[in-house]
Amino acid sequence: MRVWFLKESPSICASCGTGCNILVGSRQNRIFRFVPRQNDAVNSCWVCDPGRLNYKWVGRPDRLARLRAPNSSTTPPSWRDVLDELAGRLSQIPAGATAIIASARQTNEELFLLRKLADKLQAITESVERKGEPDFLLVSADRNPNSVGARLTGICGIPMGGKLPRIADGIRSGAIQALLVFGEDPTRHGINAELLGQLKLLVASDILPNATTNMAHYLLPGCAHLEKRGSFVNVKGRWQKFMPAVTPPGDARPEWEFLNELVGKITGQPPATDFEALFKQMSEAVPEFRGLTWDELGETGVNVNF
Repeated sequence: MRVWFLKESPSICASCGTGCNILVGSRQNRIFRFVPRQNDAVNSCWVCDPGRLNYKWVGRPDRLARLRAPNSSTTPPSWRDVLDELAGRLSQIPAGATAIIASARQTNEELFLLRKLADKLQAITESVERKGEPDFLLVSADRNPNSVGARLTGICGIPMGGKLPRIADGIRSGAIQALLVFGEDPTRHGINAELLGQLKLLVASDILPNATTNMAHYLLPGCAHLEKRGSFVNVKGRWQKFMPAVTPPGDARPEWEFLNELVGKITGQPPATDFEALFKQMSEAVPEFRGLTWDELGETGVNVNF
């Protein structure tokens, strides 16, 4: 593909916790390349080689693109019906008997909504730590792009992943009856398929198939960060936003959209009217975000204290 045919969209690399600024080159809804975008506060004008090539998975043919619910094999489900049904089932689970495992690759806005859901359900929440070798130039040892955001929104503590054994024990004993998993595969982190099979309710939202999505009673297909708007906080506290460069396949929706609806149904409170309203709620609720607006993040982000 000739580069002059590509549409360039500003975004953030999600390969690690540095959050390098990039331009996404796409044509006809297919991504062809990443190139670095200038941001002297983050990556100057550079991007690492692995990060530069970390886009091909977005267009994989096995992307999760179909909504799935019990009995959906005979009748294609709609998002409205699935969320109504799911809200009803979650409301029937006793308080404190739900757990939420949310990836630190989710956006701040999605993690904020999951925190609201957890508060209503009195659910235990956790994320999964990812570590690798740093290069002391660009590549961070933290391989999650939003570990700081997961902590600031209250999804996880320090150390990240410390409550996973507690969740496994809760499922084993029957104290945890429902598990919501966003962007992770717990079978790789101590919660095996046998334990998942004991749950009354297993909900998974992801982009690519794994053992957990295969077992889920409800599968809510989500989006890559390149297909939605949102924000991350990098390992140095740089809060940066991004916009969609391409559109998601099939039934897939940005997680913040359907979580916003689900939280409204379960809490009985009106959902945010749009993304800006959701962002405002989050920035007012999270002290480190100091009431900043979406526009104030600008093209290169702002620093937050944590």
